[in-house]
Amino acid sequence: MTFSQEVKRELCRIEPKQACCGWAQLYGMLLFSRTFPEEEQVFATESQRAAELFAQLAAGLAGAFVTVRTDPRTRLEGRYAVLIEDAGQRELLRERFGLGVPVLNPHFVEKDCCVAAFFRGIFLLYGSIVNPEREYHLELAAPDEFLAEETALLGRVRGFHWKQSRRKGVPLLYLKESGQIEDFLTFIGATKATLRLMDIKIVKGMRNKVNRATNCETANLDKTVEASRGQVADIAYIEKLRGLSYLGEDLRELARLRLENPECSLRELAGMLSPPLSRSGVNHRLKRIQQAAAELRAEEQKKSGV
Repeated sequence: MTFSQEVKRELCRIEPKQACCGWAQLYGMLLFSRTFPEEEQVFATESQRAAELFAQLAAGLAGAFVTVRTDPRTRLEGRYAVLIEDAGQRELLRERFGLGVPVLNPHFVEKDCCVAAFFRGIFLLYGSIVNPEREYHLELAAPDEFLAEETALLGRVRGFHWKQSRRKGVPLLYLKESGQIEDFLTFIGATKATLRLMDIKIVKGMRNKVNRATNCETANLDKTVEASRGQVADIAYIEKLRGLSYLGEDLRELARLRLENPECSLRELAGMLSPPLSRSGVNHRLKRIQQAAAELRAEEQKKSGV
């Protein structure tokens, strides 16, 4: 079961607190249909529970007779078509809800509880949410640009900053911020889904933190290895050309330690010296060795006339 299906299953268990909330939810379900009331099929869904919930609301509140059957428009199993076959009933519902105009009927979205039920009905039939382990994205498919804008404005009043786009000609409202999605799911009643999303976000945050630390550690290790290679090359050059006795006594011990321990960090080298030295002290001495090697290279280049 996908995360989106889990959310819808949770929402289907919610019973409207008041009759006005039931009307608001049914209003959202009908309003966002791209076929109602002209066609008998109101919508198609993969959720049998959502189909049955619509049928219960339509029959219980409006006295409409709803048919739920296998979607005749597709051969896919587990997809249901929801129909109101009687044209007279469809017309009565259109008049009762004031459908067919590009504005929301304020009668059904006056109270916060009704607005929540309205959005719950829309999401159940025309919404989806991506698995938050992949990305944060929740969207609603609107029947036209006008209703998309009206619904976005209704949501913004409640703090939801819907963004709009189109996919294959279908107007979309969407949220991409995890906090906004959490608030929306809580608002429409999917509290368990909200908690799961929050848990996933915490785990992702911890994983990202570990990855950043690992990447930082790897970068530092790469720098250490690269620096060690240069130091070993300088010391080997001095040893080959003049011998380590060319270096001062305070540098000789460190030069030998670096040749013998090319993988060690400056802090580890500092602890091997007798007496031990600070990390900055080791770094200073290695720079003196680097300078000595550079001077020798310059002398050799001068002798060879390069």
